[in-house]
Amino acid sequence: MAKIIPGILTNSEEEYHERLLKAEHVSDLIQIDVVDGKFSANTTIQTDVIKKYLSSAQLEIQLMVVFPQNYIDDLAPLEYVSRIIFPFEIHGDVRDDIYLIKRFGKQAGISLNPETPVKAAIHFFDDIDILLLMTGKPGYSGQKLGEDTYDRIKEVKKIVPDLPIEIDIGVNFENAAKLAHAGADFLVASSALYGAPDFRVAYEKLAKLAEVNEKKMVAGK
Repeated sequence: MAKIIPGILTNSEEEYHERLLKAEHVSDLIQIDVVDGKFSANTTIQTDVIKKYLSSAQLEIQLMVVFPQNYIDDLAPLEYVSRIIFPFEIHGDVRDDIYLIKRFGKQAGISLNPETPVKAAIHFFDDIDILLLMTGKPGYSGQKLGEDTYDRIKEVKKIVPDLPIEIDIGVNFENAAKLAHAGADFLVASSALYGAPDFRVAYEKLAKLAEVNEKKMVAGK
């Protein structure tokens, strides 16, 4: 069974607040994308906005930034931030940033860009709480799911069966069940939810797809 996480990627404070309120009504965990305009050419709201709007849900911060440390120091102390994920492809020390997050008592994860081999990050699998597989260009929503995503999920599960895997970019009603079946534990959805006529109905539909898939798997054993 995969948990559906609403994802928020925007450079508008007003839209951020509106989307946060919508997501809080359906999920206890919400992903917030923070893009610095350097790791990816796009930019989003920054830490000041996240700190301004308290959340009744827990926030997962996905950093798409060149230097995560300053962002970690700013966001990790917030009670409503439960985990922080940053790119494996940074120029700094990955392990230092992992343990900086953990020193705040928060879960730490790394993300892998589509072109980064899974095994490139294998030395960090024992240190992280979650691995996020990007399936498209970081920093942009509305993209299609990468064709090799299912194989990458299975590859990770063969190496570390118990490491939770999160999928970001391209999650929709056509592939949610298949992603769960491949072994994904968390599915971040943005366009599929916020582009739907009814946000709650769309969320419940996605959640049900993953849940039904789990029942089928159990029944087939």
